[in-house]
This record gives sequence, structure tokens and C-alpha cells, in this order.
Amino acid sequence: MKFADIIGHKNTIHSLRELVDNDHIPHAILIGGQEGIGKMRLARAFTNYLYCLDRKDGDSCGKCPACLQNAHHNNPDVHFIFPRIGAKQKNTEMFLPQWNEFIDRYSYMPKEEWARAIEAGNTVPVIYRNDANEITRTAPLSSFAYRYKTYIIWMPEKMQPECANALLKLLEEPYPDTLFILVSNEPGQLLPTIFSRTQRFNLQPLTEEEVSHILTSEGIPYPEAQEIASLAEGNIIKAHDMTGEGGEMKEFSGYFIQMMRLCYARTASGLRMLSDAIASLGREKTARYLNYCARMIRESFIFNLKVPQLNALTHQEAEFSVRFSPFINHKNVEKLMAETQRAHDDILRNGNGRLVMFDYMLKVMIQLRK
Repeated sequence: MKFADIIGHKNTIHSLRELVDNDHIPHAILIGGQEGIGKMRLARAFTNYLYCLDRKDGDSCGKCPACLQNAHHNNPDVHFIFPRIGAKQKNTEMFLPQWNEFIDRYSYMPKEEWARAIEAGNTVPVIYRNDANEITRTAPLSSFAYRYKTYIIWMPEKMQPECANALLKLLEEPYPDTLFILVSNEPGQLLPTIFSRTQRFNLQPLTEEEVSHILTSEGIPYPEAQEIASLAEGNIIKAHDMTGEGGEMKEFSGYFIQMMRLCYARTASGLRMLSDAIASLGREKTARYLNYCARMIRESFIFNLKVPQLNALTHQEAEFSVRFSPFINHKNVEKLMAETQRAHDDILRNGNGRLVMFDYMLKVMIQLRK
């Protein structure tokens, strides 16, 4: 991964390049921002630039031994720490084959794909104290081949409290030429004491033009890429979910249309079966579906204003909204949004998915008649 491979984030690239060029490497860097904007891509490009033996024109060469080692995930001085399952496992080493395949195939780091790769099921992957113990053991040791020893921690917000406290001790008394790169989707969830000990780079969502450029480079026709980019909110993972027949947004759209039709018809038995089907998607995906419901309720309410440029809908969603939007009005929109948020929060608090979803659908059924 090179800086030239990064779409967007030009100012951050410039700042990271200057850290290396001026030999002002901090002991800890935090690259934060929403999911799907290329944070790990940037962390890898920075690491490659740091280790490159023949930098040219402000970028790594891609050909020297260090660049090749990074490309093949065998640089002995670069270590990845990531959420996983199995607290009894000593460290992340047993997941490295899945990890290496994952970051090569999904460089924008969709966390649901990682959970699938390690067969997490409904278990939420976390970073365990054992992982911090391994860092504590290896950090004092001399680097193997290069000046710096680097630990890249993906989603540090998933650290167990004991793990976070152990990392804090390392940041308070850093070892020379040891670098920590924290790549976080939710920097606000980090311990404030860890957050304050990092040099922070907060990445903004990609622009519509940047998302469209990425999609067209992947073979998506330009008109479709533009439509998807307008809905993706700067998130390439979300954009990818909208492409192809198996896209998550298409799946959610189908569930939403079915749910609203059953709610309008007051078919409780059908809603029971649908709630079971959606709950079986798993906690995080069910929560994303509820986020989709909130968006569609909001967009349907806006649809009633008859100002098309205010809406952000796919063709399929717009066709359904023509018929559905009259049932979302000033009498029920606030209640529908509140019930959707409540169900979303209950799911993330480990509520029984089937009960939460069925209860939510019954309340939607009542509101649609107002």
C-alpha cells in the first residue's frame, strides 16, 4: 500500500509524510473517523513509507525489501492487533491467516466481514488482556531488522478495560523507536488518558466524487456509481453494500418493503416470521437494518414535500415511497423514529432479537394507521 493508492485525505497524507521526512515520529498516532473511509489503508501506506529503504517523490518505492515484506505481511517489526474471539487464546497469532487475507481483500475494513472470517457468530470480537500482555512482552525487545517496531491496533475501542489500562502504561512510558498506530472507528470510546497521549488525525468522510471515482475504477458504470455515491455518506463499505444483487442495502430494502406491507395489512403471523428472520441476521446486522428503517421513514416523510432534490433514494426505494410516503406524516413520524431508535438500542444492549423486532413491528403497525 502506497500513498498513491489512497483516495482523498490529502492533508493528512502530507502531515504523515512530514513526520517521516523530518524524523519527528511520535510514539503513538491515532487515525480516527467513521467506518469505510480508508483509515487502515492510510495506516498501512504510512507504515510502508516509514520502513521504505528507497523513498521517491514523497512515497514508498514498492520494490525494496521492506516494501515487499510489508506487502506480503512478513515484516518482523510490524505487528497487527485486532479484535477476535476466544479469550483463552494466547494472542492474535492463530488468526493471522484470516487477518492477512481479510486486509488484502477488504482494505476498507468492514467489521461484519471480519466477524464472518473468524466465525464470531453473535459473539462480539474484542481485544483481550492477553494481547496487551504480548505487546508488553515484546515492546522492550530490540527490533529485528529496522529502526522502528510498530504495533497497528485496529478498533482499539474494542479493548477490554484490563487491556486498555495495560496499553496506557506503555504509552505513559514509551520505549524508544516503538510506534503505536491506533486505527479507530469510534475514538470517543477510548480511554481519555489514551486519547490524550496520541497524535491525532481525524479523517473526514470521502466526497461523492471520491466515492464515485473508486466505484468506477472497480467497474461500476458511471451513472450507477454517481447514484450510489450520493447515498453512501462518504463510506465505501456502505457503497459496496449497495452494489450487486447481494448488496446489503438491497436486502434491507426487501425486508423493509415486506415489513411495511405486513404492518399495513395487520398480519401478525407474517410479522412474527419476519421478525425471526431479521433477528437471525445477528445483533450488529439487525441494528444496521433498524438504521436503514430510520432512514426510510425519514426519507418517506421528506418525500411528501414533493421536492425531489431533498430525497436520497435509490430507484427501488423511490418507487416504493410513491405509495408508502402518504402513511408517514406529522402525526406519526416522531413516534416511528423514536420506536426505531428504541429497538436499535435494545438490540445493541443484548435484548432478545426476536422479541425486540416483533414488538417493534407491532408498534409500527399501530402507527401506520394514524
